[in-house]
Amino acid sequence: MSWRGAAAALGATGGFSFLFGPLFLMSILLYRDYFYRSSVGAAEGHVGGLVIASGIGYACAALITPPVTRRLSKPAWITLLLIASAVVTITLGETFVQVAYLAIGFCLYLTRQGVAICATTILQEEVGDAYRGRVFAFYDMMFNVTYVIGAALSAAFMPSNGHSPVIIGLVAAGYLVAAAGYWLAGERGQSPSGSGPGGTIPSPAAQRSSS
Repeated sequence: MSWRGAAAALGATGGFSFLFGPLFLMSILLYRDYFYRSSVGAAEGHVGGLVIASGIGYACAALITPPVTRRLSKPAWITLLLIASAVVTITLGETFVQVAYLAIGFCLYLTRQGVAICATTILQEEVGDAYRGRVFAFYDMMFNVTYVIGAALSAAFMPSNGHSPVIIGLVAAGYLVAAAGYWLAGERGQSPSGSGPGGTIPSPAAQRSSS
């Protein structure tokens, strides 16, 4: 019995959400006081475009992730999504151009939901029935609380107009660190099917069928 894969998936989820929090806060401030600082009405209208782009990215994750994870292991896909988040954040985020932030919204909601889909699947596969409810409750906390903590901590250093190349760089670097940490913590103990040297956490039903 090993908790390695499940713990790594929880860590990846929490790490992604923690880093996503500052970007969410930054986007609100940029639209309000940087892109459209002369017109609150225009800012609110264009935020709607960001919400739409983000929603499309969220939906695309559900379409892309299943076929990809039939070819790659879920840990490999989570790692690639974290790396992609770093690349998108640093290359588009540093432009501080409104159109680029629409692309960031699309890409990061795609990668965030892709990580979430893989993480929940890993938990379902590796956590036994007796523990699954408690683990998923902790997963929900990791997904939401780390997001709020990340936004709250960044608020202390965020300029009032959201324009902060330093924070963009730190978030991008954080995604790379999260990718490396997750790969080292999770992939070594798993095969593409979710089992391997590290094993899985069997459910009671699986234990009965094998005995």
